[in-house]
Amino acid sequence: MSNTSAELHALNSQDAAKLLYSNTGAACSITFAASSVLAFAFLGTEVSEIKQIWWACMQVVLLLRLFDGIYWQRKIKPRNDFDGETAQQRFGFGCIATAIVWAFLPILTFDQVNLLEFATMIVVLSSMAAGGQSVLAANARISISYALILLVPISILGLMSDQDYRVILGALGLTFSIGLVFSYSKAVKFTLDSINIKNMNMAMSEQLRQEKYQLDKVNRELSEAYDKLNAVNSTLEEQVSKRTEKIAQLSYLDPLTQLMNRKSFTQTLSKLTARATQSHSELALLFIDLDGFKKINDTMGHQMGDSVLQEVTKRIGAFADQNKLGRWNGDEFLVALPYSDAQTAQAIASAIITSISQVITVNNNSVHLGATVGIAMCPEHSTEAAELIQFADLVMCEQKASTNRTPALFSNELQQKVLDTQVILEGLQQATERRQLYLCYQPIVSAKDSTFCSFEALLRWDFAGRFIGPDEFIPLAEKSGLIKEMGAWVLNRACMDASQWQHAHNAAVSVNVSVIQLMDDSFIRALDNALRSSGLSPERLHLEITESVFVDNKVKIKQQLEAIQKRNVLVSIDDFGTGYSSLSQLQSLAVNQVKIDKSFVDNIENNGEAIIRATLFIASELNCKTVAEGVETLEQAQALKAMGVDYLQGYYFAKPMPNEQLIEWQNPVTDVTVTE
Repeated sequence: MSNTSAELHALNSQDAAKLLYSNTGAACSITFAASSVLAFAFLGTEVSEIKQIWWACMQVVLLLRLFDGIYWQRKIKPRNDFDGETAQQRFGFGCIATAIVWAFLPILTFDQVNLLEFATMIVVLSSMAAGGQSVLAANARISISYALILLVPISILGLMSDQDYRVILGALGLTFSIGLVFSYSKAVKFTLDSINIKNMNMAMSEQLRQEKYQLDKVNRELSEAYDKLNAVNSTLEEQVSKRTEKIAQLSYLDPLTQLMNRKSFTQTLSKLTARATQSHSELALLFIDLDGFKKINDTMGHQMGDSVLQEVTKRIGAFADQNKLGRWNGDEFLVALPYSDAQTAQAIASAIITSISQVITVNNNSVHLGATVGIAMCPEHSTEAAELIQFADLVMCEQKASTNRTPALFSNELQQKVLDTQVILEGLQQATERRQLYLCYQPIVSAKDSTFCSFEALLRWDFAGRFIGPDEFIPLAEKSGLIKEMGAWVLNRACMDASQWQHAHNAAVSVNVSVIQLMDDSFIRALDNALRSSGLSPERLHLEITESVFVDNKVKIKQQLEAIQKRNVLVSIDDFGTGYSSLSQLQSLAVNQVKIDKSFVDNIENNGEAIIRATLFIASELNCKTVAEGVETLEQAQALKAMGVDYLQGYYFAKPMPNEQLIEWQNPVTDVTVTE
């Protein structure tokens, strides 16, 4: 029970009602006796009949009050939720009714009663009013009203009388009634304060009991928690030990293969190289990369890939101790071979490659893998673990880029090559800003009438006076991600130059686009920007793509090419016949031109002619124009024209030249027609 003001007021009201009703029987008994005395003690008077009627009325009121008191005791009081205010009002109605009946007695008999009877009446009414002080002290309105109703009417009648004794008695009665009002006020205040204090004490006691209960409950819960804590503490040391061991294991072991991870292997290799340096012995480090593993993940799922890696781990583990093996990243592994020279390391690497190349059977699926291995030696190449790993990785990458899959050793030549490549790459990052890149244009002429119809834009790089060929810096740009920015520059520059050609205002410009550029989501936006900023008509722009695009996302490539052709930009396949294209792919992509690779033109007198004729047939069936690249002699030009090639390009007509020289290049192209 909460000690709120509303609840306390309700309790006080209930207790006041209980106090008022507690004396109902005694009050009715006293009233019955007093009324009987006044009604029948003076029977000889002239008002006996009126008194009897008055007495009967009093008995009716008393009976009603008794019935109300009985109903209260049996029906209302037992309920803890009864309305105390309503109960007090009910009691008040009966009490005031009794007082009113008392007040009518002197009013009805005043003129007929003698001095003795009037005095008796004053005394009885004063006694009744005084006696109500203790009985009615729980309600100020009822108690004061009761006293005033009893004494004020008879006192006023006395004061208004012609007889002195009645005036005196009336004055005494009025004075007594005023005194009773003050007396009643104090009694009521004392009683109500007592009730309030009692209920507040009870509420506080209940609150203390509730708080004690809650405290006991909390103590029990704390005790239970303490017991549980003791139970946990009894095994905590063991659990902490197990978890610490597991955390330590996770920190240095790869969860899939249970080999050492990067951090752990590097630390172990540092110890092994230090030991090899102190003992003046050799140590070989093998960097192993799996060939074809990505295809397994892509086609058969990562769960299958994980199972394959676990089997590969077992096969590698057959050639070295477990504490000298590590998983570097994904499908890359490291093997440390103490006390091994270069020849021994190469033999072990070859054996590992052979073992990995054997068929791997997982869940009734046969999987074929290869491996590329790079080797670095301590102390010959380095005594630092990080450098050894870097050198072995470099050798592995170099071997992977070539067709040679035999294990190779790190060399100073390779290191110098890496350094040179790094210098070129760093220079390439600032080549555009330093205006070292420029475009040259090579004419593409019509085989029919020897007129030039387009120019191929070829990127050149003057690296501080040193010419770097595109076959060297383009792969680096693609690998480093610079190709996107560089390709956008080439496209913009070529469109801008072509839009300003006065000597060939209808000629098209042909721009090479790498696979990385074409697959980029922003390429179409870059294309639109180039056309818009230059004002070049889309029909005058040709984009050349290599056949290698066909090995990538075919859906994406098709979407990009369709978006290009919707803009009326022509698409050519460069170096046709050297890549991965097929008739079905060419048909679905609907390209506009096919460029015959220079290697077939160079070999035109042998097998090249057959391939060129086959290409011309395919192009004709697909309604594509053909361009032969690398034409260097008159004989080649004549032969290609005779075969039906549409356009020719090569040194025979003109070498690539900067845009400024195109204006000076006015000599007509030599006619490829030969007079026989």
